[in-house]
Amino acid sequence: MEIFSIFLIVYGVFCIFIGLLKPPFVWNMKKLQIMQKMFGGARNLQIFILVWGIVVLVIGILIKP
Repeated sequence: MEIFSIFLIVYGVFCIFIGLLKPPFVWNMKKLQIMQKMFGGARNLQIFILVWGIVVLVIGILIKP
């Protein structure tokens, strides 16, 4: 369970990093461009990624032994 919690913490930090800084090498991926259309714009996708990152980070911290 410790490895899983560390993975969730790292993944959450990575999602928050992407949501805040919008690095071009990630933000220009085709998958994220399709998700932008689904969410109705880049701003909504950015908010979703930030919220997802925070949720995953909190879960990783809570299950850490």
